[in-house]
Amino acid sequence: MTLFIISSDWRFKERFKQHFSPACLRSYSAAERALNEIEDQMPDLLVIDSRLKSGAHTLLLHQLERMGVCSTILYCIDDEADRRFVPETSLCLYVVLRSHMHAQKISEFLDPSVAEDSSYENCGLLGDSEAMVEVRSQLSKWGKEECSIHLYGETGTGKELAAQYLHRLKFPYRTIVSVNCSLLSDALGKSLFFGHTKGAFTDGTSELNGLIKEADGSTLFLDEVENLSLHFQAHLLRLLETGQYRRFGDTTVHTSAFRLVTASNVRLDQLVEESVMRKDFLYRICDVVITLPPLREHPQDIPILVAAHLASLGVHTCVDERSLGLLAEYPWPGNVRELFSVVRRAAVNRTGGQSISITERELLTPLSYANIS
Repeated sequence: MTLFIISSDWRFKERFKQHFSPACLRSYSAAERALNEIEDQMPDLLVIDSRLKSGAHTLLLHQLERMGVCSTILYCIDDEADRRFVPETSLCLYVVLRSHMHAQKISEFLDPSVAEDSSYENCGLLGDSEAMVEVRSQLSKWGKEECSIHLYGETGTGKELAAQYLHRLKFPYRTIVSVNCSLLSDALGKSLFFGHTKGAFTDGTSELNGLIKEADGSTLFLDEVENLSLHFQAHLLRLLETGQYRRFGDTTVHTSAFRLVTASNVRLDQLVEESVMRKDFLYRICDVVITLPPLREHPQDIPILVAAHLASLGVHTCVDERSLGLLAEYPWPGNVRELFSVVRRAAVNRTGGQSISITERELLTPLSYANIS
């Protein structure tokens, strides 16, 4: 699936970047550049913003008609009164209010078979392997449910992408509140999390609502939850059980209703055995556990991942077959994050030609790579 978005408003284009992978989404600020790309590749869907500068949207529609473009086109207007200014064309054109334009609206105009086959593009977890298909299936199954979800996986496997996708499924118009639990170990972190009243501590010259209040009606994502102290887990238990909490220096009980998503790269039952996680806290955060597989367990997805990352870098070439074979044999202790680092380094170091070549030397960490004479 290929989606083109043409708009001079960067905020409008940003709406869709988190929902579709760089491999399928292309955005343009100028109609001329988009036309050149359309001549080379006909997109499945075109989104055209009526706010293009100097009335360029009207000229663009007429040019698309002359080119015989058969793609579905979503033409975005500010209000219903603007419908009278939409030019008559023979294009497959649908007029949509700008306020109604979101990723779900786009999905309504995609062929069902295409949308199903490319569902991974909506969550950013790329791959056609059985392992990744199962992960996306689990995320879709539990995404809208009223339950706490724990994401387990090694570093670099895409836990944050999974959390973002779970959030968009349930709260597409709200902002996810993400917290790295390593930052909650001191008094300042607790104050940031729960909030505080004016004068609650030295230099507390104003009140702070806290991240818990911000998460009300949305998703609270606790990343690296294995780093929470036993003391802080005790603070969280009442909040998770009742939705009630107190800000520092405040006697008033506040409430916050949120969906909890947590992530770790350590098995939580192991933490319970080591007495660094409370068993009652474990039960509160693990209604459902979704495991993200390490890259070494689905190396067949590496070509898809590499192509998508090169597209996101704006590199219009590919990695040669010999290099792809080398990448497939490497164990990837840093998983997809490490793969993307290697691909970026190889793309920068390339010296022309039609494809990118990756050697065993480039699979080393940057520090080791720099020390090779």
